[in-house]
Amino acid sequence: MLNKILEAKPEDMVITMHICRGNFRSTWSSAGGYEPVAEILFGHCNVDGFFLEYDSDRAGGFEPLRYIGKQKVVLGLVTSKDAKLENKEDVIARIREASKYVPLEQLALSPQCGFASTEEGNLVTDADQWSKLALVKEIAEEVWAD
Repeated sequence: MLNKILEAKPEDMVITMHICRGNFRSTWSSAGGYEPVAEILFGHCNVDGFFLEYDSDRAGGFEPLRYIGKQKVVLGLVTSKDAKLENKEDVIARIREASKYVPLEQLALSPQCGFASTEEGNLVTDADQWSKLALVKEIAEEVWAD
């Protein structure tokens, strides 16, 4: 159904999909890797990109990314659920690991989900959010320096 709808999109329109695992007051609602849906979703869904949550072990490994075609994959490696700032080197290592399945030029980095998916938001301060966004920017500038 989605592919049928996408047939009518204008050439200059970019359509992406976020696979959400829940984000209410710093909690989550689902766990499990992408493998059970990867071949159908990544291999046959004609969106231009996927925003994927990879901020915890709940998301599984990057192996399901082997089904990605030419879509952009935005790796949600920085959590919006708690204030603790991720280790920069650990995030870069995870990007490198994902690049074994999808070329680096098709990858991007973001927080795993919004900081306020509902009006109640998450249990992080505005300052925490800005620190995480600054970290995402710093890592992206280093990894994709070109």
